[in-house]
Amino acid sequence: MAIEHFVVVFLDGVGLGEADPAINPLARADMPTVQSLLDGGRLVHDHIGRITRQANLLALDARLGVPGLPQSGTGQTTLLTGINAPALLGYHDGPYPNETLRKLLDHENLFRSLVLAGFPVAYANAYTDRFLHRIARGTQRLSANSRAAWVAGLTLRGAQELRAGRAVSGLLTNEYFHQQGYEVPAISAEQAGKNLALLAQDHALSYFEFWITDLAGHRQHWELSLHALQQLDRFLSGILAHIDLSRSLVLVISDHGNLEDLRTPRHTLNPAMALLIGMDHAAIATQLYDLTDVTPALLGVLTREQQGQK
Repeated sequence: MAIEHFVVVFLDGVGLGEADPAINPLARADMPTVQSLLDGGRLVHDHIGRITRQANLLALDARLGVPGLPQSGTGQTTLLTGINAPALLGYHDGPYPNETLRKLLDHENLFRSLVLAGFPVAYANAYTDRFLHRIARGTQRLSANSRAAWVAGLTLRGAQELRAGRAVSGLLTNEYFHQQGYEVPAISAEQAGKNLALLAQDHALSYFEFWITDLAGHRQHWELSLHALQQLDRFLSGILAHIDLSRSLVLVISDHGNLEDLRTPRHTLNPAMALLIGMDHAAIATQLYDLTDVTPALLGVLTREQQGQK
């Protein structure tokens, strides 16, 4: 049986750092779902390479041979294109993609490649009307992830999809949308995970961007960091309870380090994390060493299966 569905949960700014709960929220947060997957392991440097029946924990090189601290613009562009964006520029750049990176994303990215090959792709994040209107006017700065989705022609989802359970708020629960005056159901992080899993049933790739982790790291905010990680764990619980892992692979991946070391408000040199859960996780893991490997691996699996069905 082949992998039919990929679910990517992208975490902004989460590296694999020291197993020290005094500096690393990932070593302190209550994350029973992750620990169960890793047979008691945590998302820390000491557990890189841990392989269980259900999952693999990998480190992805985010430095990519370029001096300086890895950044979101180049890191996310690399993840989505398979091209070493920092090497192309000669430096790490972000948080948003600059003109060179935007052109690269416009020409080729994971979403666009899959759409052109005939695969259904969902970008699951929900945005407010104000944000969507600014995109339509061309006045909204976009992350590399959301720009790649936009230029690929994917639906950028809003309150209507969120209300129907066909999108996920960037903060998982719908509290922010409530605060903005939207009539959407109050849901838990587990329900948000279920909604993503159900959306994934109709798509070869479903992609969700969780950005609060990077914000918490920059603010060196312990309470926000722990809350975000605990909500993330519940979100993953909801996904895994409602997805067929005999036909699906869930990838939890990041672009650079930050949250794992609250001694500094800056990014870190730690490797980006990659947690692979489900079908063929061990085989896919052998293909992933740095940020350039993610898109080729996903495209390779899906296009091989497509050719095998012809």
